[in-house]
Order: sequence, then C-alpha cells, then structure tokens
Amino acid sequence: MKTRSFLVIAFIIALVAGAGVLFLRPATEIAAEEGLPGPDTAGETSTGNSPAAGSAPPVLGALGKVAENEFLALYFSEKTTEVAVLKKKTGEVWYSNPPERAADPVAVGINKTKLGSQLSITFYTPHAHRRTMDNASESIEYGQYEFEKLANGIKVTYTIGKKEEVYIIPEKITGERFDQVAEKISSSQLRNLQRRYIKIDLNEVEDRRERQKLMDEHPALRRHDVVYVLRPNLSLFVLRQLDAIFVEAGYTLEDVNEDHRENEVPEKEMPKDIFTIPLYYTLDGENLVVSIPSNEVVYHSSYPLTEIKVLEFFGAAGPGAEGYIFVPDGSGALIHLNNGKTRHRAYYGPVYGRDLALQYTEIFEEREQVYLPVYGMKQGDKAFFAIIEKGDSLATIIADVGGRINSYNTVCAEFSSVAHGTIDLTTLAGNNVIKVYQKRISQGDFQIRYAFLSGEKANYVGMAEYYRDYLLKKGALKAERTAGAVPFYLELVGAIDKIKPFLGVPARRIEALTTFNEAREVVDRLLAADVANLKLRYTGWFNGGYRQSLPSNINILRELGGRTGFTRLARYLAANNVEFYPSVTFEYAKKAGILRGFNTRTSASRFINQDVGVLYEINPATYQEDKEKRAQYMVCPSRIGRYVNRFLRGYRSLNINGIALTTMGQDLNANYREKRLVDRAQAQKYVEAELAKMTEAGYRLLAEGVNAYALPYTAHIINMPLDSNHYLITDESIPFYQIVTCGHVDYAGEPVNLAGDPRRAFLKTIETGGGLYFTWIYRDNSLIKESDYDHLYSVDYKKWFDQAVAYYREAQEVLGDIRGQRIIDHRRLADNVYQVTFEKGKTIMVNYNREPVTVKGITLAAESYHVLREGR
Repeated sequence: MKTRSFLVIAFIIALVAGAGVLFLRPATEIAAEEGLPGPDTAGETSTGNSPAAGSAPPVLGALGKVAENEFLALYFSEKTTEVAVLKKKTGEVWYSNPPERAADPVAVGINKTKLGSQLSITFYTPHAHRRTMDNASESIEYGQYEFEKLANGIKVTYTIGKKEEVYIIPEKITGERFDQVAEKISSSQLRNLQRRYIKIDLNEVEDRRERQKLMDEHPALRRHDVVYVLRPNLSLFVLRQLDAIFVEAGYTLEDVNEDHRENEVPEKEMPKDIFTIPLYYTLDGENLVVSIPSNEVVYHSSYPLTEIKVLEFFGAAGPGAEGYIFVPDGSGALIHLNNGKTRHRAYYGPVYGRDLALQYTEIFEEREQVYLPVYGMKQGDKAFFAIIEKGDSLATIIADVGGRINSYNTVCAEFSSVAHGTIDLTTLAGNNVIKVYQKRISQGDFQIRYAFLSGEKANYVGMAEYYRDYLLKKGALKAERTAGAVPFYLELVGAIDKIKPFLGVPARRIEALTTFNEAREVVDRLLAADVANLKLRYTGWFNGGYRQSLPSNINILRELGGRTGFTRLARYLAANNVEFYPSVTFEYAKKAGILRGFNTRTSASRFINQDVGVLYEINPATYQEDKEKRAQYMVCPSRIGRYVNRFLRGYRSLNINGIALTTMGQDLNANYREKRLVDRAQAQKYVEAELAKMTEAGYRLLAEGVNAYALPYTAHIINMPLDSNHYLITDESIPFYQIVTCGHVDYAGEPVNLAGDPRRAFLKTIETGGGLYFTWIYRDNSLIKESDYDHLYSVDYKKWFDQAVAYYREAQEVLGDIRGQRIIDHRRLADNVYQVTFEKGKTIMVNYNREPVTVKGITLAAESYHVLREGR
C-alpha cells in the first residue's frame, strides 16, 4: 500500500519537527497479519452475535468489521478510512461520513471531497496566512495513512499535507563511488545509469581555465578526477527506474547524504506544512470512544497547528431527514434539520465560554455561555449523543444545517490545539499587526464519547437523562436528592467603592449599601413572611467591597459593622436555619502591588501577546474596552491555590460553612506567559483542585453558572442559564441543563429583579423546577449613581419585597411538592408554549406569549401556566 519512498520522507519530516519517530506498518501488512478484512474480504461480516434486525446493512458491505462487543460492532474501510458503528440490538448504523455523499447535488469540488474527511485542521504559515486542510484531500488522496488493530478498535494515523517523494538517487557522485555501485548491478542497468549521468573527467580536460571552472562548479573534482552529475528534467518513470537500480545495489539514504556532503550539494528544503495526527476508535460498552492524544500529534513549529476538527460528518443527516441538532447553548437549544436558515451564521459555541487571556477587546455576541461539553442529533427514531470527555475546555461545538456548502446537517467538536492571537505594533512601526502563538500544543488528549439512543429515548430528554446517569456514575453529580421548600436565594450587596469628595478632593471611598444589621432586618422580614429555605449570599463584605482585592487576608468592612457585626449576623442566620454564603473572588485582583498582596510580575496571567492580563469592562455603547473604569488583573491559574489557602486560614475563625464563588464556577482563563505557560486544559485542573480543597475542608459552595467540571463540588447554582442565546440558526430553547440536574442540585436563574422581563424569569422558574433569586440593597438605589456599578439598576429591596414574597408563595404552591424529583419529559406544544413533567407525574404547561393560547383544549392566559396533572 505504501512505497518505500513515503516511509523515508515520513522519517525525515519527524526529524525536522523535532519529534520522535512513529513506526507504523502498511495497512495491507496489518490486515494479513491480524486478520483484518483486506481488499478481498471487505464485504464479509462476522456470523456471531448478529444484530436483532438481521445481517449487517448492505452499505456496510464496503467496510470490514474490526471490533465487536456485546452491544456494538465497528466497521472500517481501508480505502477511505471511514468507520461505521452498528447497534446490534436495533440494527441501526451510524456512519462517520455520509454513505451517499458522491451524489450530493449541492457540494462541488473541495467541498464534495471534504464530505469524506474524518479530520480537518487549521494552521498558519510563517507569513501568518490562515490555511485549512482535511485528511480526505491531503492524506487519503495521496495514500498517506496507516492503520493498526487495537484490542477493541482501530488506530488510524494520517499524514496531512502532500509529502515530497524522495528517491535514493545521488545528484552528484564521485567516480570511485559510481564504480562501486556498477560492480553490484547488471550491465544493462549500468548502461541505463550511464545514460542518465553526465561524466566529468578532469583527465580529459586540457584547458586550465576550463578545468578551474569545472572545479568551481563541482568542488569534489579538487580531490577526485571523475564526478558523475545527474541529468536535469528526468521523467518520473526514469527516476523510479534509477531509484530501483541504486536500491538493488544496496545504496541507501545514508549513502545519498554522504555523497551529497562530499560533493557539496546543498541540502534540499523539505516541506514543513505536513502534520501527523492519530485517530483512535475504540468500543467501550455501549459507546464509541474517539480520541487524539496530543503528545502523538506532530507538526513543525513554523506552521502552528491551531485547530483540529474531529468527525465533522459523523451521523450527518441528509435533506430528507427529520429531527434536530442539540447544542448546549445556555440552557440548551435545538436546530431543526433542514430548517433552511443558510443565510444565518452556523452555530459556534466555545465550551466553558471565552478564554479572556486571549484578549478580547470587543463585546461578545453571546449572553449565555456553553456550560456542558455535550451535543447530539436526532434523526427519526434514533439519535446520537456526544460527550467531550477530554480537552473539553479547548473545544468549540460547531453545528450547521444542510444546503449551505453541502446537503448535510452536521454537529461536531473542534479543538484548539495551539492558542493564538495578535500583537499590535502600530504605534511602534506603522500599521503592523503580527500573529503570536502558544509555544507548544495544549497538553492532554482530545476525546469524545458517542452514545446511541433509540425509540422513546431518541430525543433531547433522553440525551439529558443519559448525561445525568453518566455524571452520577462518575461521581460528578451528587446522588442525593434535594429536599425542603423551594429555595429563595437572596443576594445582599454590602458595599461598593465610589469616587466621593473628601476634604474637597475627589477620592475613592467605601459606600455602604447594606450593613450587617440592615441585612438582618431584611432576613427578618422574609422569615416573617414565611419565606422558607432561605439562602443568603452576601457580596461586598470585606477587602474593599463589591470588587474586592485579592483575599490574602480578610478585612471585614467597618462601614458595614466590622467583624463584630459580621459574626453577630452569622450567628443570627445559623439560629434561624438560614444558610450563609459570603462572596469571594479568587480569579481576579482589582489592585496590584507587593504591599497589596498581588505582584503582577509573579502572579498575574499574561495575554497571548505577553502583556499583563488586565481586563476592562466593555462599554455597551462603543462595544470597546472602557478604560475610564477600573481595571482588574487576571490571576495566574497556578497561583490561585495560594490565595485560597490564605483565605481559608482567616475564614475558619468565622465559623461559617458556606462560601459563594463569584467567578470560579464559570470563568476559565489560561496564562500564556512563555516561560510559565498554563494552557486552558491545565487551568481547568488547577481550578478543580481548589474547588475540591474547599469542599474537602467542609465548605458548601454556591457558584454562578457552573461549568460541568465544577458540578461535583457545587451545592447551589445561581445565575444558571434558563434560556439560550436564541441565535438565528437555532429554532428552540430547551432546559437541557435543568433536566440533567433537577432533583440533584438546587439552582436558580438570573435575579428576577434584574431580568429584562421579570414575569418571564418567574415563568422560567416554574418550567424548570428551580428556585428564585433576587439581588437587593437596603439603602436607596440612588447611592449607586455615578459609580462603576450601573448593572445594579433595580435593587432597592423595599420596592421589590412584596412582589418577591408573592412570587415565592406562588412558586412554593406549584413546585413545593416536586422537590427532589427529576424532570422526565419536556416538549413544545406550540410557539412559546411548553409542557414539563416531573418524576411523580406532575405536569405543568407554560405560556410565554403575551396573548392567550388554547392547547389540548385548555386555554392558557397570557404569560401564565396551568397545572395539567397533579403528581402522586
């Protein structure tokens, strides 16, 4: 299958890239030795454990079986390297590439060829030109791949980028060396060589000037009388003939290099835009696991490999398919297959949001980030569901509908293997922006687990149930059920910093908004109004207020009542069974300086351009950084543990067992400092370690948003997305995150009083079975004017108290009896009308329309809900 020349060039490229050499055997050799289906047996299938629906589907005839277990069979094509997975119980088959792609009427040229790819890559040239390649066009087309059998699957290694064919032929060779070769070949072969070389013999040149000219052109003539020079412009056929002659004579690549050095032949520049990427397929129970170990990826540093897209066309749905793509946009969203929205941008969802160390200076389009590393697709009565198990923090989920560049609806994951950005040198050297790159590939593997759902489980509820069970088995979701009344989350803002005149001079001072005594008064009123299961989050209580300095120590604000007032409040809350969660920030520092406990030289992250990681708020009017407002520094992920340790040392003496994390559950930033690089995958491990440290120390954590990796450590989630971003490519918003967690974790959405539509926010609580969340201050809202805290625009508790209590009583009446229950069904009944069913049968219909709607013979008032069936 492979020529010797290809193996030689692969060896050279590996050396050029500074990597170890990976030796793989040709595919046909492995097939013969391991019993894999070769060209003559590709259509045969095993007779054991046949699928319930009968023998393998006819399309599988072109693929051979390479692995099988109780549940699945894996098929592989030597010719195209595509794979197919047969679900034996149902006979359903999932393909890595559309079987009918050759007949696609939309795709043409490279787009049609790409339908046969399993990998697509993005890289940059030394001149910062962005390039993309796929393994169908740039690997399979040239036969530049190898495969080998694994215990439960197969490994395919692709060399992407056309390799230059190397021949064992010296361009120049001395007479002595030529004669040594001549002694080992036949007379006809010798005559062939003699015709292809020009013989230069100084003994036959009498003119002194001509002799000198020849020695200048061929330096070996200064030491040897005779040199043979290969004739130019020989055909490919002739080159292969000569290669065969030299190889038969025992002449090797080392001999070529030796003769070229002797004759001072310049070393030929080898192509560097060549990439070696292995793709592992393994069967694991009922799942297919696909992985790429990053330490086996080879590329040249002058051609940084920035993205790897994996199995873009797995399970691709054609123009006649019915169903949808599921993407974890915010709470979750559906893209209907073939929805015709080809004029809208495809879906791109960076898992766990943006890495702020990549220095975004403009406002982001998304309001809700991706919290869960999952995606899927439903086609008729079957569905696949994918979990990004490794490399999740480096992944972006990409989905598109058919009709744009091909006829297929697709969803897949793309991994950021080498982070990149720009340096703006405009002020130094005219208008000049250069590309900069992470100095190495991100560490760890890229791994996706595919599950295959059938029948009544082949929908987004079935996907959510599958993911919940997966998390429970891993211990990544608490098995115990939630209990008690509907939770009421109250955030009280203690103090902010604000510029105020002091002795006639403007100075930044502390402005108290809710003292500790005033906080007690608010809680007293709520308890008196029968608000139960109350959780108090207190923000801005120490170290400078709402935007605290790093918690190297704990200085409780005297403007709020000092340490005495704080501990008195804590004792009062404990006596009244109100959980207390004082807020703390570890990932950002608002002040820098050795005396302030934060040294930017050692503790601040660096942007990709090596600038200190300073963040400014984005001005919504200009969509640019607002440098008039106060900045904050990103803390290097590897240094966060230092500040967690210092905080916990002081916090223990306060005898409080709750901690509210402002950003640690949802923000994930790398440190691109060249000598202390912490890529985003490593940053995730550092954050997980600190979350584990706090929970192991006995603290209950309340966090915002909460990325999947933080779920095992989180007791309460606030600001959980209850909606999607409603991108134009999407068709429905669904509560996927809530279906996964309902009954196991207490949660609430955004603060109702800060929502753009408070009634809608309340209805989302009813639909998703969550709690209520309010952000208040005790004192007048006018105190926030002319500060950096414009987002706290409607937080006067006196104006919201009665409405909050009314909402709570209503939520308790509707949801009080489903506490600890899972959501077992959810569906759209009409536009903006949804139905949710809980574990013991309670079913609620919610109408988000501003006008009445009649569904199932029931008329729902505008912006209302109806309990269709009470639970047992």
